[in-house]
Amino acid sequence: MRKSALLSAMLALPLAALAVSAQAGNAVADVDVHASTLGAGLGVAFPVGDSVAARVGFNQFNLNFNTTTTSATSTINYTGHLKLSTIELLADWHPFNGLTHLTAGVMVNNNKLDATGVDQVTGGTVNSTVAFRKVAPYLGFGWSGRASKTGWSFKSDIGVLFQGAPNAALTSNNPTLNANLPAEQAVLNDKLKNFKYYPVVSIGIGYAF
Repeated sequence: MRKSALLSAMLALPLAALAVSAQAGNAVADVDVHASTLGAGLGVAFPVGDSVAARVGFNQFNLNFNTTTTSATSTINYTGHLKLSTIELLADWHPFNGLTHLTAGVMVNNNKLDATGVDQVTGGTVNSTVAFRKVAPYLGFGWSGRASKTGWSFKSDIGVLFQGAPNAALTSNNPTLNANLPAEQAVLNDKLKNFKYYPVVSIGIGYAF
């Protein structure tokens, strides 16, 4: 999916929802703040009738860390930075107009992990970058007030982000370390494939007006 097409969809869907809600005399938007396994975030839901809402939002989280890896040929001390950053383009359906909602959509996935390591034996450095699929499907369910009803509501979501197997890239300024990097990268990518499904748990509070 091209970025221009995705951005157009993100703009067109909420505008269409606003027009439908205004004509029906319902609340026109539901703004929420939330905390989740994707970070802290903001969201806006636009009702499309009584049982369906279009939802856009973003999540952000940053973490610095230190870790050490040991193999048969090296021991490397890493200093790294984890950045979680996603943009949501979702649709919520409330079966039987109840509080439970089923959710489907996509997320623009800018999650990334960067790390720089120093080998204790050679003194050389290793740079590591882990990237994810840029546009990832999302499926989930949760409990919340309908966006078409005005007032405060509690929000919760449980789902899965299908981000695909993360891809690790390793580089080094040391010839000795460079010779071992392909094998190290293959091992790392093999371990990372277990993270192609990212669990999402979110709680928050919103107000529809």
